[in-house]
Amino acid sequence: MSHDKKMTSSRKHHLKSVMLSIAANWIEEEKKELVAAKAAYMGESCPAPSLSGDQAALMETCKKLNALVEKIDEDRYDLESKVKKGDKEIEDLKIKVVDLAGVKKPALKKVRMSADAMLKALLGSKHTVNMDLRSNLKQVKKEVKEEPSEQAGDWRKNIEDKADRKKMFETPPDPVTLSLPPALSSSSFCRVKKMTSSRRGHLKSLMLQIAAKLIETEAADAIAAKEAYMAEHCSPPDLSGDMAALVDICKKLNQAMDKIDEDRYDAEAKVTKTDKEIDDLKLKVVELAGVKKPALKKVRMSADAMLQALLGGKHKVTMDLRANLKQVKKEVKEEGAEAGDWRKNIEDKADRKKMFETS
Repeated sequence: MSHDKKMTSSRKHHLKSVMLSIAANWIEEEKKELVAAKAAYMGESCPAPSLSGDQAALMETCKKLNALVEKIDEDRYDLESKVKKGDKEIEDLKIKVVDLAGVKKPALKKVRMSADAMLKALLGSKHTVNMDLRSNLKQVKKEVKEEPSEQAGDWRKNIEDKADRKKMFETPPDPVTLSLPPALSSSSFCRVKKMTSSRRGHLKSLMLQIAAKLIETEAADAIAAKEAYMAEHCSPPDLSGDMAALVDICKKLNQAMDKIDEDRYDAEAKVTKTDKEIDDLKLKVVELAGVKKPALKKVRMSADAMLQALLGGKHKVTMDLRANLKQVKKEVKEEGAEAGDWRKNIEDKADRKKMFETS
């Protein structure tokens, strides 16, 4: 590993071009596979209708084709609405990802440039300007601040001079502020009490009711728009005519069914693509935001309640932990005999001293 050399820039660019060419070939192959799958689906799902038969058979064929067109167009309408909804969700998730990740500023390199080079870069290579900034600097002399000759007088006089500033804060409020409603006045903000839990729950329930009503009205508007679209674009065909007119109607219905089914196929492919992109963005949002641990509440439970929660409701165990505690008696240390003469103690311990003095 120590003998491996660092990859050169030419080698790096060559590998990058090879990878890009491989990716481009894969994209082309994927497009060809999608086109082939679409052509196979259209050939299987939209065959040419049989126009052989009498007038009653042609009328029955026209009715079947019209029913198929209505069904396919309804599916296409639903898929297009899903695509719009998915695109909006993708935009919201992208904004959320940008907010969480933040905009990374590029690493700027420190470049030393002279004033002439900066002006040449700003004005262009045609304009050559030579200037000496140091020669244009003004010579500023340091002014010596003269101390006031008059010494400070009595401090009581200074307090009396600044009494006007105190009056500025003691002036009565402006009549404009008095005309404001009590909810906007500063004194009312001080007197506002903290919202109670019952009030908060009531407001939350009202907001949920309003949101539910808005969702219901939005769903009703979507259903009405869909019915209006179907009534406009999928009207029943006029079957009063001869054989030639019925054959012409069958051909037109078949062409419309082919076009609508192709659009439905494309919309379905877009829906799968948007769903996959939404899943990827959601995973990215979770990775950036992280998993927040819920705030746990401290709950006081007895030993019986804990055992009942662990063993189940059927097992009822009653135990008294205090009764099972061992009673430990405090031992009283007996005082030894009174100490005798200290010289006697020293003589008794002389043998221990000899143990350490032996060679």
